[in-house]
Amino acid sequence: MPVIKVDYAELKRMLNAEMSDEELMEKLPLLGCDIEGFDGRYLYIEYFPNRPDLYSVEGIARAYRAFFGIEPGLKEYKAEEAENYLLVDKSVAGVRDYVVACEVKNVKLSDELIAELMELQEDLHWALGRDRKKVSIGVHDSSRVAPPYRYTTVKPEEIRFVPLGYEQEMTPKQILEEHPKGVEYSHIISRYDRYPIIFDANNNVLSMPPIINGELTRVTESTREFFIDVTGTDLKLISQALNILATALAERGFTVRKVEVRYPDRTITTPDFSPAVKKLRRSYANRMLGLNLSNEEIKSCLERMGYGVRAEDEEELEVLVPCYRCDIFHEIDLVEDVAIGYGYGNFPPTLPEVLTTGEKLPVEELGEKLRMLMLGYGITEVMSLMLTNERENFFHLRRKGEAVRIKNPISEEHTIVRTSLLPSLLGVLRLNKHRELPQRIFELGDVVLLDPSAETGAARKRRLGVAIIHAKANFTEVRALLQGILRDLGIESYRVEAKEDPAFIPGRCASVVLGGKEVAILGEIHPEVLTNFELEYPVAALELDVEALL
Repeated sequence: MPVIKVDYAELKRMLNAEMSDEELMEKLPLLGCDIEGFDGRYLYIEYFPNRPDLYSVEGIARAYRAFFGIEPGLKEYKAEEAENYLLVDKSVAGVRDYVVACEVKNVKLSDELIAELMELQEDLHWALGRDRKKVSIGVHDSSRVAPPYRYTTVKPEEIRFVPLGYEQEMTPKQILEEHPKGVEYSHIISRYDRYPIIFDANNNVLSMPPIINGELTRVTESTREFFIDVTGTDLKLISQALNILATALAERGFTVRKVEVRYPDRTITTPDFSPAVKKLRRSYANRMLGLNLSNEEIKSCLERMGYGVRAEDEEELEVLVPCYRCDIFHEIDLVEDVAIGYGYGNFPPTLPEVLTTGEKLPVEELGEKLRMLMLGYGITEVMSLMLTNERENFFHLRRKGEAVRIKNPISEEHTIVRTSLLPSLLGVLRLNKHRELPQRIFELGDVVLLDPSAETGAARKRRLGVAIIHAKANFTEVRALLQGILRDLGIESYRVEAKEDPAFIPGRCASVVLGGKEVAILGEIHPEVLTNFELEYPVAALELDVEALL
């Protein structure tokens, strides 16, 4: 979560309230923030990622003016009608499809305010934009360019312009290869054969989203007007980012003017400051909170959170959600804000009506024993993600199989649920191959296997995995370790049988059979697998089914 650096004196000025330092510091956390520190000038405050509207001093002051009853209710903003337009070329489709924009007039800046604006911009890149992949923002001194503007794409070496922070012209290809921001964010657009560019009417380059602005439109203390563009892959997200930024600037008294964005198939005008309308049932809110609030009491709570509220009837309220709130998806989100507005400290303390006694599951108790044994053997515990991909889970281990797939994966690296701990352990060794040897690591974790007999079609299994890497790691070492584990658990009746597994060297792999069921596999990892995981020394490994030992 981002830590927001807030000028304390500026926050108090914008709150427009007589309040002691002690009272303000005591009340700030009531809206869900953690105060990380105060150096006498700046407050360092951490807010949850779902409230990017609080990532600036303007947003914080606005929220607390409502919360403290200074300016309760919906804060309305007005954007002047559009005078200019941004033309969207059809070539951006499939590269970076969407753009919204606005103009800001009557701007008065200082070095501190510029720094705060840039911090808000980067925080929005993180919170809404997934590090610029979905949202990127460009803020430009519009006095140096001429509208109308044009959002299009160019070939990697078709044009040249001076990127921000440089003095010499560069092609888009050079920027991706040589400019620090280009190198950092090239992965977003480098796979395309054309790159996004925003031009003015005279073919001056404003920016190459999502990488870098042009030096021509650098914002300085003398800047008196902005052109703001927000590009991305999701029209709703970029519109929300624009609203948050534009309303923060409006809080400063700057004038926001709309821009017509002309797509090939439609025209939209942004920003749109109109509130969204949601319904809230009084009975639902009271049931969720365990209270008996009237419509007026719920209305008062919501107004403290910056909403507009109209009482439709006894059972339902019409709630106007501010344009800068992008975290309200469901009725329960409004209920949460009713609770915050009511005050968590005002909820009556009650004892639970049901008394239960809990105890550890047998597999958890056995897992704790195994963890203590492994630590006692001097083996280091690691923890890794359950999500992986087919390349690492199967192909890199020279195995074939099926796994539970993620319906909407957030990245190409996390598309399935792992079926084995071995890829995770080898991945950890890969990340630590610069460390000295030997390395002995273990993980006590879950895998998920397809199982037609299970109600969900898959079964979660607890496993113990161990990997040992050094110049002489071998089958004997890992077999002795497994024998020690079984001995210390009091298990004597088992047998070790030869096994063929593509992940292990033929003839140096075995399974452990207990009660007629295979409970473990062990051996020396195949050289091809080592190459796939970029490992340069032998690895001996084992994987044990913990639940089978029960």
